[in-house]
Amino acid sequence: MALQTDLRVLQPLVPGESEAPLGDHPRCLCRFEDGVLFAYADHRRNFIRASDRELWAVERDDELVSARSGEALAHRRGRVFFAAETDEPLYYERAI
Repeated sequence: MALQTDLRVLQPLVPGESEAPLGDHPRCLCRFEDGVLFAYADHRRNFIRASDRELWAVERDDELVSARSGEALAHRRGRVFFAAETDEPLYYERAI
């Protein structure tokens, strides 16, 4: 069974920041291999990496595109994102 991250217990990284930093972000990507939260979407289609809260990827036409390089990282089928090059399942989307 995959490990699930309880988003209610995440501590804010910046003093004075909201106690529920992901509470306003209902879309999350979890790693397929272990279920750990990897990124969350802002109110648009931008995915923020949970580990450092940096813009990581943008979702365009059922593809995750790197915010840095512009290269396709993964493509969506249903609620699962598959690696662009190998078609290996990488992330699944879940709602909070």
